[in-house]
Amino acid sequence: MATLEATRLLIFSGGLAIFVSSLLGVAMLVPMQSWGQDLIKSINYKQIGAAHIDWIMLGLMQGLAGGAIIGFGVAPAQTAVWALIVGGWLNPTPYMFRAFGINAFAFEGGFIQRAAAAVGAASVAAIIYGWASILIACWARWP
Repeated sequence: MATLEATRLLIFSGGLAIFVSSLLGVAMLVPMQSWGQDLIKSINYKQIGAAHIDWIMLGLMQGLAGGAIIGFGVAPAQTAVWALIVGGWLNPTPYMFRAFGINAFAFEGGFIQRAAAAVGAASVAAIIYGWASILIACWARWP
């Protein structure tokens, strides 16, 4: 994948993740209102807060990867770029599942819990693969 295209993709995806997380942050204000407390008693908002912060951090991660690509002038594999993007979007989902009572951090229980845990594990693997690929390419171009 071309350097500029990879950078644009990562920076746009990272910015979009931060934007979506900001909207989620606004939604988190609902239970703090007197009129909103009864609407959503069954949701664990601490877990939604964790997802909110995770999406911000992973958005910044994608932007940093784009910066590394431009800064080192590397043309990473398309799979590495998409692995960072997909991993960055899916990685916070276990927190969202936990917000609704499904422990997606434990690979046990029913199908939904196991599938949610598998998505979380796959997202971690994708992020590690993406970063390893980009960092190896950057290291090869080290001055």
